[in-house]
Amino acid sequence: MQIFDRLKSLFIKVPFQETENELDELPKNVIYGLNQQIQALPCHPKYVKILQSTLEEALCQWQENPEANELVILSSSIEPLSQIIQTALVNWSHENIRDIKLLSWSNRPKYFLKIVSKLQNDLGLSAKLDVDCNSGKFQELIVIPCLEFCFLRHIHGLDGIEFLRNRIFQDHSRFWLIGCNSLTWQYLDYIYNINSYFEKTLLLPTITGEELMEWLTPVFTKMEFQKNDLDEEKQVAKMQEHFDYLSHTSQGLSSAASQLWLKSLSMINTENLDSQETEKENILVEYHQIKSLDLPELSSSDRYLLFSMLLHKEINLSNLALSLGESESRIQFQIQQLLRMEVIQRLNNLFSIHPAYYPKLRKHLKKYNFITDLIE
Repeated sequence: MQIFDRLKSLFIKVPFQETENELDELPKNVIYGLNQQIQALPCHPKYVKILQSTLEEALCQWQENPEANELVILSSSIEPLSQIIQTALVNWSHENIRDIKLLSWSNRPKYFLKIVSKLQNDLGLSAKLDVDCNSGKFQELIVIPCLEFCFLRHIHGLDGIEFLRNRIFQDHSRFWLIGCNSLTWQYLDYIYNINSYFEKTLLLPTITGEELMEWLTPVFTKMEFQKNDLDEEKQVAKMQEHFDYLSHTSQGLSSAASQLWLKSLSMINTENLDSQETEKENILVEYHQIKSLDLPELSSSDRYLLFSMLLHKEINLSNLALSLGESESRIQFQIQQLLRMEVIQRLNNLFSIHPAYYPKLRKHLKKYNFITDLIE
């Protein structure tokens, strides 16, 4: 079914609640519900297909050339790369792979100075290289969905990266699939010249307006937008134009696009509608102009903190303090201020950049000569 055939009779059926918001803002319960639906969306199939095809091509090359034993998947700092990689491997099989070992960490190890031994235990690797690289038994795929969890910008925080770099370079009997954000990859290349060790990389593509609209369709099929006396063809054209501009503003990143899309929704001013359109149980929604969110005024210490969050993707307070060389008490107030300004977000006590602010933040940090993502 074409996506445009689904853009009909869209109405948001939610309980109307009294709210302190202005008339043009959606009630908080509606925003929360829409956000929950967005978080439950599957990864866009475009990501999954290109990852699977690139992996299969890389595995074929590995069979012919054992030294070509790695594939690094790069994406923006705010994209759910771990989810994309794991989705791509569900029900996936390859004739030459009999065993998949997944590093299923949801955070950095608590005792970070022991990260090498934890990597060895969780991946089933010995302390020393004990494989015969000429044995021809190329059947194991090792998957590290989030390389950022394997390091911390700290004097002893790069031991895990060094271990993986050396093991992958020496151990050609296994194939290594690694996910990493492109900012972190640039940083590691600056520190270690890591691109000399990892030749095969894939930068995930950006998403077009039509692809964004297709991806978000399950969320807005329950909604009806103000038609403004436009016929169906013009309504669809306006919707296309809206999502094309959304793709441009979000730099084609699904995480930023979904949050900016939420910001573009507003509630119709009920004072201008007749009684049939303003039933107490319903809310009528329309789009207003999408624009990237302006950053609040940031200090130099704010910029260093936000850069560290981008570098580590998600990070708790203690590890963030270590990466900045500061005490937890010193940065706690700073974190609280940034949370109130909604530049950062907290989930399960892990802090990260709010996706809606990412496009502007990236440009802002670049102006101050910070390393930024490869994605243009």
